[in-house]
Amino acid sequence: MGASLGEWRHQRQVHRGIWPLKLSVPVISIGNLTVGGTGKTPTIACLARAWQKRGGHPGILSRGYKGGADGNDEYHMLKEQLPDVPHLQNPQRHKAGEQLLKAYPEVDLLFLDDGFQHRRLYRDLDVVLCDAKDPFGGGYCLPRGRLREPVTALARAQHILLTRSERCTEVELKKVRGFFRQMFPTIPVSLARTEVVGLQKLSGEKIDQYPEGQFLPFSAIGDPSGFQHSLKSHGIQIHPSICFRDHHSFRSTDLATLERKSTELGAAGLICTLKDAVKIREMTLPAGLQNRVYVLEIRQNIDSTELLEGFRPGTPRGEVN
Repeated sequence: MGASLGEWRHQRQVHRGIWPLKLSVPVISIGNLTVGGTGKTPTIACLARAWQKRGGHPGILSRGYKGGADGNDEYHMLKEQLPDVPHLQNPQRHKAGEQLLKAYPEVDLLFLDDGFQHRRLYRDLDVVLCDAKDPFGGGYCLPRGRLREPVTALARAQHILLTRSERCTEVELKKVRGFFRQMFPTIPVSLARTEVVGLQKLSGEKIDQYPEGQFLPFSAIGDPSGFQHSLKSHGIQIHPSICFRDHHSFRSTDLATLERKSTELGAAGLICTLKDAVKIREMTLPAGLQNRVYVLEIRQNIDSTELLEGFRPGTPRGEVN
């Protein structure tokens, strides 16, 4: 009922000529069909860097889900990875876009984070990310499954990106790509791989070596299984992971629990994601955690040429191929 009501409202606004609202520069939406992590943030970071290498000036728009005045987890992750890329968070994405372009007139391409369901804002390219291992979140819409809307909604997409493809066999990838091509024959399908760069200290300092032994992973992300898979694939020995809810705000009691658990296990150290690190690095760590928390550094490997084809730095709206 909720999805049907939302579709009716959207069509009503479209027919009245109100939606979609356009901005003065091209917009690429990076979204997904399911709740939970599919790699939107590292995908945006990858494409924004690729745009900069072309001589362009990217900007980022996002809702700011569960974020305060200082921004949410994803905001701080992207700010650390892309310190020179302006990023505004506001549920009214069109308004945020106008504000960003006024403050940063050099921006010539905007990335809309988690934009597939936000249909008020016009986009020049609608990219939908699907986890290659479980593209449809169990096959059911919320609350029974993890789909935010029916699979048929993918017909709105202009490009499907299968993330975490490194977790699939060639047979599995062939099967899932074949399904998409059969169901949506006109929509291009490409692959993205999550690559481990290495470990760094909580402060962000790169390290070449880390203690031997088993580490205790902990995270507050949408899909902790991907984090654990990355650790194992990099040859890091781990204890069973401690998982908090996505967007969890860490408290001193959580850190005390992590300290106690790592001591009980005799862990060589603890490892978290960058999404967790940006939240806890300003906290006062217990003595048992100081200099013992490491951060897994990953990057998304994508053929950006295919996704950015038709966009040229400095090109105003109306001249995008």
